[in-house]
Amino acid sequence: MFEDLNYEELRRRANARLPPRVVAVLEARGERRAVAIGETLYRVDDRQYPFVYAVSATLQVRDPDELVLGTMEPGQFTGELSLLFGQTGFADCIAIAPGEVLLVAQQTITELIQLDPGVSDVLLPAFAARRLLLMQRQQGTLLLVGHEGEPALQRVLEYAERNRIPYRWLDSGDPAQSAEIRARAGDGPGVRVVVRGRHILKEPSVAEVARALGLELAAAQDEPADLIIAGAGPAGLSAAVYGASEGLRTILFDDVAIGGQSAASSRIENFLGFPTGVSGADLAFRAELQAIKFGARVAVPRRAQSLQPSHRPGFYEVLLDDGTRLIGRSVVIATGARYRKLGVADEDRFQGAGLYYAATELEARNSKNQEVVVVGGGNSAGQAAMFLASRASCVRLVYRGCDLSDSMSQYLVERLRHAANVQIATGSQVIELAGDDHLRTIKIRDGKGGVAERSVGGLFIMIGADPCTGWLKDAVRLDDRGFVLTGQAAGTEASVPFNVFQTSLPGVFAVGDVRSGSVKRVASAVGEGSVVVQAIHARLAALRQSEAREPVTL
Repeated sequence: MFEDLNYEELRRRANARLPPRVVAVLEARGERRAVAIGETLYRVDDRQYPFVYAVSATLQVRDPDELVLGTMEPGQFTGELSLLFGQTGFADCIAIAPGEVLLVAQQTITELIQLDPGVSDVLLPAFAARRLLLMQRQQGTLLLVGHEGEPALQRVLEYAERNRIPYRWLDSGDPAQSAEIRARAGDGPGVRVVVRGRHILKEPSVAEVARALGLELAAAQDEPADLIIAGAGPAGLSAAVYGASEGLRTILFDDVAIGGQSAASSRIENFLGFPTGVSGADLAFRAELQAIKFGARVAVPRRAQSLQPSHRPGFYEVLLDDGTRLIGRSVVIATGARYRKLGVADEDRFQGAGLYYAATELEARNSKNQEVVVVGGGNSAGQAAMFLASRASCVRLVYRGCDLSDSMSQYLVERLRHAANVQIATGSQVIELAGDDHLRTIKIRDGKGGVAERSVGGLFIMIGADPCTGWLKDAVRLDDRGFVLTGQAAGTEASVPFNVFQTSLPGVFAVGDVRSGSVKRVASAVGEGSVVVQAIHARLAALRQSEAREPVTL
């Protein structure tokens, strides 16, 4: 749908014209008026800006540097994904030829995309194509300044990449870029982020960047939700799509980006319906669009701090890191797991500077034509090794176990064994890291005790993960490794009738990698996220019956 589209096809989708039937629907819900040359219809950073259809006027959309992103002639329209995601405006819209326009409010466009397939089928592909074109052009929203490998820079790069936010990076260590850096971001050390050409943030956190973009608005809540979903990996996204499509008021949040760990997978080849494979990032992007289409609210980055029963009977509160309290009738815990570390000296020092816990284009671009090492024996490690093999001169897969088949799908094992530039080192482990401001060499100990030093362009750690359940504290029962217990294992406090995803709190469910005993596969996580919605409907029905039985005082 997206990854396999070339530039010309993206442009064709981005420049789509509205069919007469869709124009008629918008006419019934919008405001038609005349505009003069030079009139501004909305500006960068506007928090409520309209969808604009050019009836007879001609419009230009310009970024903060006055670069023309698009010219909308009669029959065309403005807008991209920020219109649906609750972001502030990323560009100016100015009339360059007089005529009439049709203005439609953001909320109305969101409602029409949810309710009218004819509108959705035209606008969603166009909005998505425009966002991807902005990403390819490295235009518009963020300018990042910093030395390659700086942790603060890497965090914002990851946030921008995984959330499909258009950005451009200028390397502080490149003399050829120094004049442009001074002109655009001023002088000074450290990481700087210029938001929409107008706001300079120094050493910002991801949350500060998101706040400057206006993303914090997405977490606002007017009334209790039917369903609160913590975590936007495959399980959480699936629950959001199925819950919202079945009419549940749904809020989904995540602390970094949509997609969870799967978004870092360069290629997933055994997911149903994708015979040539799909990247985790593209799969997550598709799912996010589906969730938005059906009316789910999405808030990123937001981290859960605690879960507790509300003072309102039958409701729960989820406290977020910015102080927001989400109130809902049911909660799905889908926070997944975080990357497990090697536990060797200097691991934190080299994180993002040659040592990575994901293998996407963002990390792989520094490893071209060099030897790289992948550590791990599961499918993620195998997928990363195959992806890197097309870029690196040599990929060395280091695995502590004796047989990859014990933990990796057989098709991946066979591909690794037949890849010309992949070497498999079983019974081995990385024991030492060394370098300057970037990882340069590692030491590997084999099964016989021998130690070899190797120069590497990158070290990719894929050795599993630990559950992200610290925020739950004593709220629900966990197993001895910190994964959420569900079903019969959750104990006698679990709801009756029995449900496999029910935690020890009635109305609180756990799905995906965070759940004790779950199968750590994308497909199974998607399945759990879809199936749990049935249990949520049962929960809501029970609440309605309980409320109906409450005595009325006259």
